[in-house]
Amino acid sequence: MTNKIEMPEGLQYWTADEVAECLSYTSYLDGGRPAGDVLYVKLWKHLSEASNPTPIGGDGSHGTCEDPSDRLSLANDDKAAHWWDKLNADEQQAIAKAYEANR
Repeated sequence: MTNKIEMPEGLQYWTADEVAECLSYTSYLDGGRPAGDVLYVKLWKHLSEASNPTPIGGDGSHGTCEDPSDRLSLANDDKAAHWWDKLNADEQQAIAKAYEANR
């Protein structure tokens, strides 16, 4: 196992579900698909445990936000800035590599 790594710049604004659904991290994990499935569940768990999740787009009513920039607040605890340190080093490395490959 490697030492924990620093989160890539820009990833701090991604929510756990965005990482789970949009980054192809499985190929970078030791253990392949089974390890990817474990990480997928872990990411969704972080989202479900968030007490201040990022609002979805909408008209500003019922917890939605009209302005897309309102989705960038790091105060929302479903963002990577809040759960990154809860991942192990292999998970961090796989997500970081997938993020860089996605850019």
